Amino acid sequence: MDEDLRVAQAVRFVCSGNMVRSAFAELYARHLGCALPVDSCATTYRNPGLYPETRTALVRLGVDPAACDGFRPRHLDDLPEDGLTRVILGMTPAHLSAYRHQFGARDPLLLLDAIDGTGGSIADPVLEAVGFEEAFSAVARNVRALVGRLAAR
Repeated sequence: MDEDLRVAQAVRFVCSGNMVRSAFAELYARHLGCALPVDSCATTYRNPGLYPETRTALVRLGVDPAACDGFRPRHLDDLPEDGLTRVILGMTPAHLSAYRHQFGARDPLLLLDAIDGTGGSIADPVLEAVGFEEAFSAVARNVRALVGRLAAR
């Protein structure tokens, strides 16, 4: 994993709909001053904007409400190729599999929850029986660890 982070030129967070987990990760990483360009995308659903709970949680962490309001979800089908080597951080193995199917194995693919050593999936509070706070806590913990590791490289 450390080698994957060392060679990365950018970071991409991936989840099902890009309105809860990956959107939270992108906006929070930017807020924390991530040393690399950050974006995010969905593997499955196309959504018009942030889920209200996502915005509320981010603002509570100090993220500028204007950044939240300006966020627009993206789908992996709509991502332009720019040649950057990204570390792809999925919320579940299924997200990483979908990304690999679309783009091949050029970029390192990791579970976001592996950044802090936990290594599990981060469940979707919209589609699964998990609370928003639990999901946001796991994402925030790993994003803080990621930003710290990237700053130290």
